[in-house]
Amino acid sequence: MPLATERVGRFGEYLTAAILSQVSDTVTIVPHNASADIIFEHNLKLYKCQVKTQSKIEERRGNWRFDMRKGQHAKNRQYKNNEIDVFAFVAVPHKNVVFSKPLDQAQLTIIDEHMKNNDAVKNIKDILEDLS
Repeated sequence: MPLATERVGRFGEYLTAAILSQVSDTVTIVPHNASADIIFEHNLKLYKCQVKTQSKIEERRGNWRFDMRKGQHAKNRQYKNNEIDVFAFVAVPHKNVVFSKPLDQAQLTIIDEHMKNNDAVKNIKDILEDLS
């Protein structure tokens, strides 16, 4: 993976970890060969978070498109049930995160206005309340 791509991915992981640290005392970025990028604790339960980061908006449509599958070099690109508890979608220019529970789809499109104005802390709190 090119160095610039790795930096974009690390930026997304660190930003997501910083936001998660506002709702959890335990937030850990895990090695790149694991299925999740971040493990965090909430109400004595551990959650696995997969971070997907984009540095550029989809110019034609003005939306953010995120691939919800594993990397291109993985044999099976679909995540198994319960492999990931929460997805974090990061838009680098907005320095913002939209959290989501796993969805039964390969891609997710997020409107730019929502990506820009999402309250990430409230977003993750709502998801954690729903998962509890």
